[in-house]
Amino acid sequence: MDKKTALTFPLILDGATGTELTKRGMPQGACTERFVMEHPDVITGLQQEYIAAGSDAVLAPTFGANRPTLERHGFKPEEVGQTCRDLFAITKGHAAGKLIAGDMSPTGFLMQPFGDTAPETVYNIYREQAATLLECGVDFFFIETMIAAAEARLAVRAVRDLSKDIPVFVSMTVNENGRTMYGDALDAVLLTLIPYDIQGFGCNCSIGPDVIARALKPAAPIAKRYGIPLIAKPNAGMPVTDENGTHFPLKPEDMAAAVDGFVGMGVGIFGGCCGTTPAHIAAIGQAAKASDKQRASDVEPMEEGNYVSSSRVWATVEPEASYTPVDGESEDDIYDLLDDVDPDEVLYLELKEGAADVLIRMDAFIPNPVAVKGEETEIEKIEKWLCRKVR
Repeated sequence: MDKKTALTFPLILDGATGTELTKRGMPQGACTERFVMEHPDVITGLQQEYIAAGSDAVLAPTFGANRPTLERHGFKPEEVGQTCRDLFAITKGHAAGKLIAGDMSPTGFLMQPFGDTAPETVYNIYREQAATLLECGVDFFFIETMIAAAEARLAVRAVRDLSKDIPVFVSMTVNENGRTMYGDALDAVLLTLIPYDIQGFGCNCSIGPDVIARALKPAAPIAKRYGIPLIAKPNAGMPVTDENGTHFPLKPEDMAAAVDGFVGMGVGIFGGCCGTTPAHIAAIGQAAKASDKQRASDVEPMEEGNYVSSSRVWATVEPEASYTPVDGESEDDIYDLLDDVDPDEVLYLELKEGAADVLIRMDAFIPNPVAVKGEETEIEKIEKWLCRKVR
């Protein structure tokens, strides 16, 4: 069976893992993966509650089951692969009939140019984990809580280099201003991922439903154009501490009230993050499946061409544009390549043959994440360079 076409929407995911495990005995600051392996009955009990509440899919507890995260918690390098397999097996052993996602998360490394970690290092970490999860038989990948467009793109590329057929969902996390910690707007991030054939894109965590709705709004026309369901997996608000301890303020009915708006925007994949419980998932799932709105009915699809989104432009360089690489070009010539569009404003860049060499030789600066289209050889030349140059 084609796992991409087997997906049906609305698709209801599970809710919080970390906050629920803490309520069920996991010490603050503990390694979640170690706790789960030592107390498999706790995670299976929680996942069974989510399934009973209406989850169509659950995330295997492999969020931090990558090499650097496990090594930070004292796992030996040779234990990483088997640990990932064992964690997946815990969920697989009891979730028959439900979809199981291979959960992947940020590596914790600061990539160049912000830090010292090379993009190739991060790519290899994701490829190693993705290969293990594919061996385990995942139904789809859920790459979540991503805070940087460049790292999200490397994670997706690692999966796609191993499988063209497995569904891939990508979920970013944003601040109150609707951007990631690295300043990425979600429309820009989505455009950089379009060439990798993702099956879902959106947001998790991110304070709550209102912030996620604002963050997804600029990405919604792009998602509709390409037929990509959006993801909304919000926190139950920000934690509040009072005389009764720490709790999350949004009740199940508060989360369910946001569903109709999400559906109209294009959300087809629902779930919950920090502070959500099986009761929240039941309310969200019931609202999503009862909604009489058609997905993305409130959104007009993006039109190709000069398209303004978040005050930035989709600048397409037509394949037939006359641009011949010659020696002695100045950096200003990049404006000709982009039809006089300021490089600061570029969201989407189409390369004709030879353009990658020109950009590299000119050391042209593309300050924001961009989607690149063109011959495969051109993209291969420029991909590493773009990862290095994006700030």
